[in-house]
Amino acid sequence: MSSSAAGVLATIGSTPLVRLRRLAPENGAELWVKLEYLNPTGSMKDRMALSMIEGAERDGLIGPETTVVEYTGGSTGPALALVCRAKGYRLRIVISDCFSEERLLLMRALGAELEVIESVEGRGRVTAEDIRRMVERAGELAREPDHYATDQFNNPYVVPGHRDTLGREIWEQTAGRVTAFCQGIGTAGSLMGVSEALRSRGVYVVGLEPAGSAAITGGPKGSFAMQGWTGIVPPHWDASRVDEVWPIEDEEAIDTTIRLAHEEGIFAGISSGANVVAALRLAEQLGPESVVVTLAVDSGFKYMTGTPYGA
Repeated sequence: MSSSAAGVLATIGSTPLVRLRRLAPENGAELWVKLEYLNPTGSMKDRMALSMIEGAERDGLIGPETTVVEYTGGSTGPALALVCRAKGYRLRIVISDCFSEERLLLMRALGAELEVIESVEGRGRVTAEDIRRMVERAGELAREPDHYATDQFNNPYVVPGHRDTLGREIWEQTAGRVTAFCQGIGTAGSLMGVSEALRSRGVYVVGLEPAGSAAITGGPKGSFAMQGWTGIVPPHWDASRVDEVWPIEDEEAIDTTIRLAHEEGIFAGISSGANVVAALRLAEQLGPESVVVTLAVDSGFKYMTGTPYGA
């Protein structure tokens, strides 16, 4: 379907892949970043939202009178708000007040109804308990008549959706030269999907989690700065689909986010900076014959009133 016929949803995906020049280590691998913040709501989550809604439509799980329900802390909420608004569905979102104000404003601007719950440590510091509370409350709302939970942690359409779009795009845009890929773990759906597309072709895959709540690698159970990461072992997670998992420290992620903006002109959020921290390590380890790819997952405009740009 042409973009003019499909409307705004046709602009999701097919984001550019750009090579880092100033941040990339000398004599290291080529380092490429896929600019997922150029999706219409400024986030890679537009892909997931579209997969969840269109999958439910295909299987007859939602109809014109359905209210969609989701919990979110990263960028799934604005993405779902866009997709539901474009398709005419009512959307109810549960979010914690630990997440940036810009996200709440964007969701409301796109017509979502928000229920904001109190956080453990306040704005800018995410904990696994915040995630648990959001999931629990969204589950309560989903039991109301004519409500449907997209339930991003367990949604069956997420992994194949990312395999067939994001994973395929990375392979095609690198002409099959990609040798390593790394990404942070939120729901793990995008990482698992990309892994399905690339790992069977010999690509080395590294998952990333916050050092402050490193549930997979056995670290502490605390708070962290990477909004969109979860600090838990999510249901989509499958350890057999990755080669390694690395914890990433807040300070290094924040510093690299600022360097991305100042040195490369890539204006992204903290999770993107954390992704690049790991990509730089991979580039140093693998050497000049390799090609490392990671993601700039969301726009820096969602962080203007807090860390790292408004602090």
